[in-house]
Amino acid sequence: GASDVHLEPENSFVRVRVRVDGVLRQKHALHTSHWPQLSHRLKIMAGMNIADTRNMQDGRFHMQMGSADIDFRMAVMPTVQGENIVIRILDHRRALLPLEALGFSAANLKQLELILERPEGIVLVTGPTGSGKTTTLYAMLKKLSKVDVNIMTLEEPVEYRFEMIRQTAVQEQQGWGFAEGVRGILRQAPDIIFIGEVRDDDTARMALRAAMTGHQVFTTLHCNDSFGALPRLNDFGLSSRTMSGNIIGVVAQRLVRKLCPKCKRIRSATPDEMEILGRVKKAHIPVSGFAEAQVDIDAPITIAEAVGCDACDHTGYKGRCAVTEVLRVTPEMDELIASDAPRTTLSKQAKREGFLSMADDGIAKVIRLETSLDELRRNVDMTRIV
Repeated sequence: GASDVHLEPENSFVRVRVRVDGVLRQKHALHTSHWPQLSHRLKIMAGMNIADTRNMQDGRFHMQMGSADIDFRMAVMPTVQGENIVIRILDHRRALLPLEALGFSAANLKQLELILERPEGIVLVTGPTGSGKTTTLYAMLKKLSKVDVNIMTLEEPVEYRFEMIRQTAVQEQQGWGFAEGVRGILRQAPDIIFIGEVRDDDTARMALRAAMTGHQVFTTLHCNDSFGALPRLNDFGLSSRTMSGNIIGVVAQRLVRKLCPKCKRIRSATPDEMEILGRVKKAHIPVSGFAEAQVDIDAPITIAEAVGCDACDHTGYKGRCAVTEVLRVTPEMDELIASDAPRTTLSKQAKREGFLSMADDGIAKVIRLETSLDELRRNVDMTRIV
């Protein structure tokens, strides 16, 4: 279940760590005398130059593991202790998940489906590195992929390959990045464009231009929550008036570890925990379809905590799910965006239209005993309620 393998040389040994559910764990320690042969073998498998030990290198290789096709992306970084190697494990079975399997609540999934019905505009997925943004976007693209739809992507690098989706890796070293790639894609008559990341002014302007000319544009942005996407785009030179009508939705998310079903301990929340839970006025818990049941936060709450057993490698957690918020930009929100309304005004309007913050979504998962309050606080800011 690891997503990465870290091979880290020290003075007298090589530390081997794996990342499982977003957390690094040390698994082995190899004698330093094995490192030259091991690193050379890995570099040959990844198509790298074994004689070059002073520069960063990237490569990839493929292996058949039982019935699964697994891709490995490898990065080498020279350090004072020697070459540090990180191998990313790309398992298509875990990445190509439907939207319904990612942990979206019924209310957020309904909002997202309404966004995807729009024929043109920009959809942003925000969050820090490793929060599952690309997996969510891939799920959206697979939902929209049809034989009569031309979907084209710009990625750095292309991690997973799909049928019927034209994927291109940007070539920064060759002098063209995301902005130049979008210009080229627009000449390919696309219906839907996926831009790996908006990271500069030119890419932001090209994404907006594509949306204004009738395309659906999907991309990622680094910011803390859905409302933070708007000032972030302002920093890239996009005016509020041009964003109004073209930004159709923003998804913000974090990944939280799920409690191990075999060993989690169920108990009543302490007064301190009740105070934290009480900062969210009400938690919305899907019960059937898109119906919502409101939970009385003032009443005693049963929660669960991690224990640890053989099934979860004594961590208390097994697997991850997304804690999300989906901001659907309605005509009323468009007017507020165009008038540079403050964040508080935008959030009040969003709440009236059914917006649930990540804190709301996380509290619902805690009350449903899917994750622990400690894990939620580790990943989501519970001190500020949007």
